[in-house]
Amino acid sequence: MSGAYAMLVQGLLVVAGVGTLLFKRWCERPRRPWLVWFFDASKQAVSGGLQHLINLVFGVLFAQHSTASECAWYLTNFAISIFCGIFLLWAAMKAYRRVVEHYQLVLLRSGEYGNPPSWQPWLAQLVVWGFISAAEKVITAVVIILPLHGMLDGFALWMEQPFVPYPNVELLLVMVLAPVLLNVCFFWVVDNLVMRKRAKGRADEDGSGSLGGDEDRPLLNDECCCMGMGRGGSRKGSRLEQV
Repeated sequence: MSGAYAMLVQGLLVVAGVGTLLFKRWCERPRRPWLVWFFDASKQAVSGGLQHLINLVFGVLFAQHSTASECAWYLTNFAISIFCGIFLLWAAMKAYRRVVEHYQLVLLRSGEYGNPPSWQPWLAQLVVWGFISAAEKVITAVVIILPLHGMLDGFALWMEQPFVPYPNVELLLVMVLAPVLLNVCFFWVVDNLVMRKRAKGRADEDGSGSLGGDEDRPLLNDECCCMGMGRGGSRKGSRLEQV
């Protein structure tokens, strides 16, 4: 796939991903400030690029020892990675948050970028999230796809047979429609994993009780983060410590 068609495909994937995250922000109450939303969304953009490259590499490698085409294997690998990846990423983030809180790695608290938001914690979290996302893709391939390679190859071959005479239609389905639909669900769920947990209708941290507009409301974490820190830096009891 090359030329204008390839650019159109990639453009549609980008629009679908960004549109999903914008719509999700619009549905939030309270809404994240734009800069915080951008920091969260950029994590998915970078990790999505890494995962796309890994999908392409695995698609080529698996297709070399398969009867199904690279396109069919790309979609098969993509779909398995989406469904299994959500569970693996959820488990990884649960463990990640516990480690961060145990060792008080404030810079790595997911979705927290300081007040005002700063690029240093964002960059640190971006590197960690990129590593977690890439590792999830590799683990899925090694633990699930390789052991079930023969069965999956037969399924991929069966799936692409009706589209063999129509390569452009196959490309449209495999590289655009299916990934877009899967990405919408994936981006929505993963955004909940990387963003800071929030509560609605709570007073701000300085006790004024004024919430203002959506973007002025405090970001509150249900599990960890600055909720347990006073202005003087003293640590208050947190829900994590009570568990």
